[in-house]
Amino acid sequence: MPRFTRGFLSLALVLALAVAGCGGDESEDTPLDEVFVDPTAEPDLLATEEDLRDRFEGTVTEPHDLLVGTCFNQYTYLDRNDLPAQLTTAIGCTRPHNAQVYAILIHDAPGEAPYPGEESIRNWGLLQCYEQFEPYVGLVYEKSELDIGMITPSRTDWEGEESRRRISCFVHSRRGLLIIGTMEGIAL
Repeated sequence: MPRFTRGFLSLALVLALAVAGCGGDESEDTPLDEVFVDPTAEPDLLATEEDLRDRFEGTVTEPHDLLVGTCFNQYTYLDRNDLPAQLTTAIGCTRPHNAQVYAILIHDAPGEAPYPGEESIRNWGLLQCYEQFEPYVGLVYEKSELDIGMITPSRTDWEGEESRRRISCFVHSRRGLLIIGTMEGIAL
């Protein structure tokens, strides 16, 4: 076959593959449009907890009390000392929400072990949450539209009378969007 013809056929094949990969109407909704929505245009940091109480959705809950499958929102506000604080609300998964708990882990340190430090807990938790991600979501983390988040114990939680060594793994949108529906088995 002449060199020109081989080159032309190669170019034609590359163009055909490119056109096939770009097919479809861009105006069509994708499955992602049914799952992710833009957050409302509210300020990230509200003046006070009282201001926030008029705007939040869901039932106020302690973050460490969230169960596997629970969808939730987290709101940031300024506390009485003008320091950033968070309010967590559990909400039905059919309503727009920030995240959903997909695993709860108990740190494997012995009961009398001292607080290992925030970095150590985060590293241990991230590895464990990563391992639990695919079984819950139905897709490997690297291919997912979802990201991993964690609720980890503080030193006070770790050493307190009600020792809380629990790490809650949750999924949330990589792009900061709100989620509608459960992420269990969604493979997205």
